[in-house]
Amino acid sequence: MSNTKQQTKDSTETLIESLHASRKKRTLLINPDYLDDEKLPDDERSAVLKEIFNKNIREKQLSKIISHLTPLLDGAHPPSALIYGPTGSGKTVTLMHVLSTFEKVAERRSISFTYRYIDLTSPKTYFGALNEVAIALDNSNRKYRKGIPVEYMQEMIIKAISGYKGFLTFLIDEADNISPNPDAFLMYLAKTLPRKISCRLILILLTNRLDLEKTLDPRILSCLKKTDMIFEPYDALDLLEILKLRSEKALLKNKVDEAALRKVAAYASRETGDARKAVELLAKAVKVAEETSGYLGETEVDIAESRLEVDKSTELINALATHQRFALQSCYELLKKGSKKVSTAQAYDLYKEICNGEGSRFLSQRRFCDIISFLDLYGLICARVVSLGRYGKKRNIMSSLPDQVIKTFL
Repeated sequence: MSNTKQQTKDSTETLIESLHASRKKRTLLINPDYLDDEKLPDDERSAVLKEIFNKNIREKQLSKIISHLTPLLDGAHPPSALIYGPTGSGKTVTLMHVLSTFEKVAERRSISFTYRYIDLTSPKTYFGALNEVAIALDNSNRKYRKGIPVEYMQEMIIKAISGYKGFLTFLIDEADNISPNPDAFLMYLAKTLPRKISCRLILILLTNRLDLEKTLDPRILSCLKKTDMIFEPYDALDLLEILKLRSEKALLKNKVDEAALRKVAAYASRETGDARKAVELLAKAVKVAEETSGYLGETEVDIAESRLEVDKSTELINALATHQRFALQSCYELLKKGSKKVSTAQAYDLYKEICNGEGSRFLSQRRFCDIISFLDLYGLICARVVSLGRYGKKRNIMSSLPDQVIKTFL
C-alpha cells in the first residue's frame, strides 16, 4: 500500500516537473509586468510613457494642449479646457505628461506653475468630489469624515490653496462622474474659488461624454470660458508602436512575429482604439502561444481575440445585479424558442415569472425598461426602437452575444 502511495507521489511529482519544463521551453516572457500596467512600478510606467511620447505618438493632441497652455509662460492666464475622448484614448496620461513637463519648463523660466490631479473615476457626491480636491492639495490619503458641512470643506480647500503663488492647474478626471449632477461642484471651482484665492486657477476637465456640455447649467459654461478639445481613438499605427515597445520589454524577440503585433493593433483599432485593450489582447495571445506552439503568430492572435470576446461578455454577465440577470435571462429564454426578436412586453411577462419562481419581488415595467436600456448600452442585447406611426413606438430585443456565452449563461 505504501509502495502504491509512493509511486503515485513520484508520478505526480514527475508530471509537475515535466509540465513545468515543457512550459519553460515554450515561454515567451522576459518581464510579464510590461503587459499589465497595474503591476508596473510608477517609475517604470513613467519611463514607458516617456518612450511612447518620444516616438511622437499623440503628437497632434500634444500640440493642441501645449498651444493652449503656452500663454502662461508669458504671464498670461489660459482659459479652462474641456477634453473629450473615449476610454483608453490616453487623455489622462497625456495630460499628466504635458503638465509635469510644463512644471520643469516653467521652473527654468522662474514662473510658478504646478498642477494637482483629482481622480473622480469612481462616482462621487458633491462632498466626495470636494474631499478628493482636499486630498490632492495636501498630498495625502486622508479622508474627511462624512457629516462635515460642505461649507467647512470649501474653507479647507481655500486654506490649502492660500499658500500657492502663480498658476495652479486642476486636472479633473471623469469630471461628469458626480451624482446627482456636477453643477454645484463645477460652479464652486469655476466661480466661487477663483474669487477667494490669490493664485490663478486653470481647470482641465476630462470626460468620455460628448454630451456633457448639454447637461451643465449655462451659467457654469459662462464662468468656465472653456476651450474644447477632442482626443480621437488611437489608430492602428499608433497602437502598433505602443505594442512594439511593450513587446521589446516583455517578450523574447525571436519568438514574436511582427505580423502578429500588426494584427493585434488592427483588431484593437477596428473595435475601440483603446490602448489598454490592445495590450490586454497581446497578453492573451502570449498565453495562447505558451499553451500551444511557443511562438506568437497571427493564428495565436486570432484564437486570443475569440477568447477575449467570450471572456469579456461572461465577466459582464457575472457582474450583473440580480434583477439585471433575470431581465437578461427572460430575453434569451424567449429568443432561444426560435424568435429572432422579442418585444419588451413579452420579456417583461417572462421576467415576472422568473422573479416569482425565485421568490423575488419583481420591478415595475418602467424600471424593467431602464434595465433593458442598460443591457443594450453594454452590448448584452440589441434593443432597437421601432416606430409604429400613429400607434406609437415599441422596442424589439435581439441577440448580441456569442452562442457559446448564451449556452453557458442559460
